[in-house]
Amino acid sequence: MLGMEFKLNRERIAEKESYSYEVYISTLDKLFKDYNFIIYEEGEARRYLGQNVSEDFVNLTIIYARLMKTKWFIQNLNYWYLLNSEDKQDPYDFDYEDYIPRLAKCNRLFWLDPQNIKPKEGITAI
Repeated sequence: MLGMEFKLNRERIAEKESYSYEVYISTLDKLFKDYNFIIYEEGEARRYLGQNVSEDFVNLTIIYARLMKTKWFIQNLNYWYLLNSEDKQDPYDFDYEDYIPRLAKCNRLFWLDPQNIKPKEGITAI
């Protein structure tokens, strides 16, 4: 199974953005729903999981490409992971791949606030 998990900085959004945290989350939920991903709340984070079908990879790639070009999303990230359990017996036993280094390789870090980055506790991302 494939998916994505990220956490936005609620305090930074309230302080610096013109829209509320809820508006941003609603926008993201709609984007993922349009591509048939299931929405989960993980504490203050959002987790979106595919339906374990062949289109999940393509759809996740499209979403990734859109989000990495979305300034408000990048500016307000605490963390952003790709979730992958494709080679495992348990579809919910995910490997976490950190998208932040990918942003660095694509020169997208000029929008990223380094003080904002707070990896998920207990996760060793690859």
